Amino acid sequence: MLPVVICEEERLLREQWLNVLDELAHRDYPMLRLEVLSGTQQELNRMLASEQGIMLVVLAISRAQQPSAGVETFRQIMANNRDNYVLLCLHDSAQLGEVLAGCMRPAGVLLIPVRYEDMRASLRRVLNDYLSLYAPEDAAVYMTVAAGRTLRRIAYRDILYFEARDKMLRICLGRSVISIRGSLNAKEKALPEQFIRCHRSYIVNVDFVERLDQPRMILYLTTGEGIPVSRSYKDALWAGLRAGGRT
Repeated sequence: MLPVVICEEERLLREQWLNVLDELAHRDYPMLRLEVLSGTQQELNRMLASEQGIMLVVLAISRAQQPSAGVETFRQIMANNRDNYVLLCLHDSAQLGEVLAGCMRPAGVLLIPVRYEDMRASLRRVLNDYLSLYAPEDAAVYMTVAAGRTLRRIAYRDILYFEARDKMLRICLGRSVISIRGSLNAKEKALPEQFIRCHRSYIVNVDFVERLDQPRMILYLTTGEGIPVSRSYKDALWAGLRAGGRT
């Protein structure tokens, strides 16, 4: 689900954005669930207080509004989640320079009056980008995790192993480690077949396995790391390694 907030004071413009979204959702993106809220700055603030995942915000800056206020709102949206999408809509072209100087990485900028085709093109660009990163069909190739207030997409091929430690789940990527809240048992059920449980605290990617030292019950990875092996998981691990040509 992608939350969408239309932050526009003018009712006719809000309705126009909603009509474009409704058309796209039904005709071009039936696989994508959108939760749309339209209204004022106060409603946007309430959404920011309750939502930490990725959202799309259509942020209008009116003629009566100081550009600095719009820039501050943009920064609040991106501070909530740096992967948020913000489409800026300026009612006064004279504000363009100041707004762009303070807004890093907007998803798009439109000037009022705006054509229906430009609205649609801007939304399509955002929705296509969102789907390319978080579409369900990528589930066999990538996993998406919430690290702080940021969603990260991680390729399974880059993960060496998962480790449960101190009530956290550590995702070990070789040069970096990402710690998230989660259960190793729950994660095991959702992983591709190249991941095998070798210990109550470890799940390894067999593509990184170098060898299994059976007398010492240690699994050595291509990085040189040694992962403990529990006797209760040894048989399943051995079968998995043989199936993957690792023994």
